[in-house]
Amino acid sequence: MNEQQFRENLAALTQLAKAQKMCVSHEQVSQYFSDIIENEEQNKLLQDYLRSQKISIGEQVDLDEYLSMEDKDYLKEYEESLQAIPQMEKEQLSEVMLSAVAGDQEAQQVVLAQFLAQAVELAKLYAGQGILLEDLVGEGNLALTQAVSQLPALEATDRIWDDVNGFLGKYMMDAMEQMINEEADEKNVDQKIVDKINRVAEIAGELSEEMRRKVTVEEICANSDLTMDEVAEAMKISGNQIDTIEME
Repeated sequence: MNEQQFRENLAALTQLAKAQKMCVSHEQVSQYFSDIIENEEQNKLLQDYLRSQKISIGEQVDLDEYLSMEDKDYLKEYEESLQAIPQMEKEQLSEVMLSAVAGDQEAQQVVLAQFLAQAVELAKLYAGQGILLEDLVGEGNLALTQAVSQLPALEATDRIWDDVNGFLGKYMMDAMEQMINEEADEKNVDQKIVDKINRVAEIAGELSEEMRRKVTVEEICANSDLTMDEVAEAMKISGNQIDTIEME
């Protein structure tokens, strides 16, 4: 298996795990990576990677193990509030789902209430990735509200339970993943800004020590690959707190 095929299979297996609440069977792993599982070392690396992504193999792991104390405190209080909503039997809820798909708004609100607990379970899958569980649950609930209103786009079939469950679950998971990705992108931007300021400050500090005085922007640019715009931007972002640079 070449690298491209490996990446494609890994992406496919990850999508399958997502549809199965982040759990795959040993047979499914073998289906995508039959040549790898025969190699003990490569198989261990693959399984370690899947577990690092909270994808369990064979049976679902206890997701509470990944929660911080802050998350656990929130979870306890939130789950207590959900106890006020009696959970319906699958057969009864399936009938309500049919009405929700048919456009009955009252039925849609019942489905919404019944799936609030699932938003919590899905949020646990993404705990420890830079977002508080409380925020993940909130994002999941918002997505759930939006998804329920779109149930009429589904077809009423004899697999209504699986169809609605899959549709709402995927909608919530997509929203949580997007939230995590946006937070990661923002952190990357912030880190790049910090790195830029630190680099300007480091070069200015070295020149200042060598010249035994504050240095100008022009001198920094003449002794590095930095442009005047880059130095000016770093000074502006830092609030002109790089004290080795001479202010004009």
